[in-house]
Amino acid sequence: MSRFYSKKGTFFLKYFCIFSAIVLVSFFIIGVALMAFVTNFLRTENIDNTALYSKKIATTMTDLLNSPTAKNNPEGATLVVLKTLDIMSDCSGNDVYICNNEGVVIACPETLSGFSLSSEDCEIHKDMKIPLSYIEKVKRHGISEFSTLGSVYESIHSIAIEPIFSNDTFVGAAITASPLSNTVVAYLMNIFKMFLFAAFIALVLVTIAVYILTGRIAKPIRNLETATRCYSSGDFSYRVPEIHSRDELSELIIKFNSMANSLEQLENSRRSFVANVSHEFKTPMTTIGGFINGILDGTIPEEKQSYYLEIVASEINRLSRMVTTMLNISKIETGNVELTVEQFDITEKLVTTFLGFEQLISKKNIFVGGFDDLPKVLVHGDSAMLDQVVYNLVDNAVKFTNENGKILVNAASDKHYIYFSITNSGKGIPKKDIDKVFERFYKVDQSRSTDVKSTGLGLFLIKSIIDLHGGTITAESEPDNFTRFTVKLPK
Repeated sequence: MSRFYSKKGTFFLKYFCIFSAIVLVSFFIIGVALMAFVTNFLRTENIDNTALYSKKIATTMTDLLNSPTAKNNPEGATLVVLKTLDIMSDCSGNDVYICNNEGVVIACPETLSGFSLSSEDCEIHKDMKIPLSYIEKVKRHGISEFSTLGSVYESIHSIAIEPIFSNDTFVGAAITASPLSNTVVAYLMNIFKMFLFAAFIALVLVTIAVYILTGRIAKPIRNLETATRCYSSGDFSYRVPEIHSRDELSELIIKFNSMANSLEQLENSRRSFVANVSHEFKTPMTTIGGFINGILDGTIPEEKQSYYLEIVASEINRLSRMVTTMLNISKIETGNVELTVEQFDITEKLVTTFLGFEQLISKKNIFVGGFDDLPKVLVHGDSAMLDQVVYNLVDNAVKFTNENGKILVNAASDKHYIYFSITNSGKGIPKKDIDKVFERFYKVDQSRSTDVKSTGLGLFLIKSIIDLHGGTITAESEPDNFTRFTVKLPK
């Protein structure tokens, strides 16, 4: 379990760092873009508001100065101006005041006594004087900008200045100043807090998602690691549990298990091969050794030595055929065989091969039919290899045909392929074994117990040669009735 958690921890850490980095970078980019947008929006809104307040104050002052009421009741007009400044200041929280045409502040919301545009400076703002450069500009048009108002303020403010006229004569200006940091920074701090909270929630969700994801990945990988350990030690029985999903990991596990099945079959085949080869070589070698030793130590009388030497020669020939067969199979499987293609009559090979088994056929009183109307069938292929195919099929047919049984031979062709089949009576092949007869070293012991000298390589070699020619071979059988092998070859 520690190995699993270690691996899972590694996966979790890697994926968590990657996903967290993506989330944080995404939030950072979005946050910077949003803050830039909000800052620009707030600055624009702030400057528009300050300009609006300044215009209202300037319009009010201009109307008062140009009205008879201001002349008849200056104290009332003064009260109106001060009340207007007070309202504007309370509503906006901005610094609102009026200066004369020399830039001297003469009124603000905190002014308690009366004022006039020609009066002395405001007691509260007596140290503040608007630069004459601004006074000259505002005579022509209003001013809206972000500045320190010529170093009047220490920090950047949203400044709006509007001119005041008396009978078309410039007499002063209405000024509204709003500290930029007061509004923008407050909004940005709220946005920053919101983003911090959203980022925290996102990281929590990322942690949960990555934990589930890495757990889902780590467990199959642990199983794959267990499988590789088993396979490296020679145990191919372990299978990786499949996961219920349709992704690359699921496909990998399916293909991995398929590979394991192939490896298990290959290992079983290898073990079977070693066991069968050992057995097949041991039996004739024991027979040969026993007879040779019996001749050498005098156990076998001289008059019987020739008989036993014939048996020894037969066993040596059997070993030779077995080695030749395995070498041929090895060459075919490794692709070291070059076909010598020529045209020949396959029916002629069938007839010639059966003649070679005439003695055994007669001994078992086997009826061989089909040659009377067997047509001439030409095929392009390696004559020597197909000789081996025909010989092995005829040998099997004669060997496993029952006493007084029969063998039927058939051959035909069409535009693209030639066909020939050999059918023999006898015990046949059980249905459960019919698909396995072409496997290496496979023997149907129950139905072919008479085949004591078979190596189980004959049909495997036949199929290998037929495959090499681009053809097919099939087997069909009815137990205790017949067995038929049919070969199909390109013409």
